[in-house]
Amino acid sequence: MLDNIKEKLAFLYLDLPPFPVTSSLIQRLETIVKESSFDDQFRNCRHIPIYVSAGKDIRNNNLIEKQWSKESEQLPEIKNYIETYVKPWTNELGRIVVICTKAGESNPTHIDCSRKNFDKQMLEHKFRVVLRGQTDNLYFNGQNKNYHIKENLINQPFVMSGYWPHSMSNNNSDMKFTLAMGAPWTAEDHNAKYDQLLDNSIKKYENSYISKLDMTMPEDIQSYFSK
Repeated sequence: MLDNIKEKLAFLYLDLPPFPVTSSLIQRLETIVKESSFDDQFRNCRHIPIYVSAGKDIRNNNLIEKQWSKESEQLPEIKNYIETYVKPWTNELGRIVVICTKAGESNPTHIDCSRKNFDKQMLEHKFRVVLRGQTDNLYFNGQNKNYHIKENLINQPFVMSGYWPHSMSNNNSDMKFTLAMGAPWTAEDHNAKYDQLLDNSIKKYENSYISKLDMTMPEDIQSYFSK
């Protein structure tokens, strides 16, 4: 049962503590995004680096050791949450950023993996938690319909499949901040602690679970990959 959930997972809230967001954290994020963030034109957003190559290279360079960034020093609660609640169930931390999307703007449909990994049908699980904004304005794209998040839990961590085409429309009046971890962590490597987390999570948040089996992949996907 668990193997089937892990292989077919598109979305699931995780049985982890909600992120303790404060007004102070949001104020610091608002300052940092203006002073020290990187543009992501493909996804129409900006990234605040948290744990990246050499502590400063926003690109996912697997040849360079990842380090905590200087920006993370201004955001100790993010580093503490990752070290306490995320690192224990990963074989290695992936690249970590805060995704910043302006009010009224969207992240256009995209796939968060390479075409090579897509063709290999790798899991491409991604860790996310919305720090400000709504979770349920994320949706997955299908051939004839979109598939929307079933529950809008504020500040609750979740895992999603970057393998499946997805979009996000920030219909709030404020910039959306999403803490995100991706490659090289993809959930491919066996990790008993992650398996246990998924088992606990499906029991607690079964109503939020979206399976790839319940969706139809769009026929034309080439434009959804980053160049």
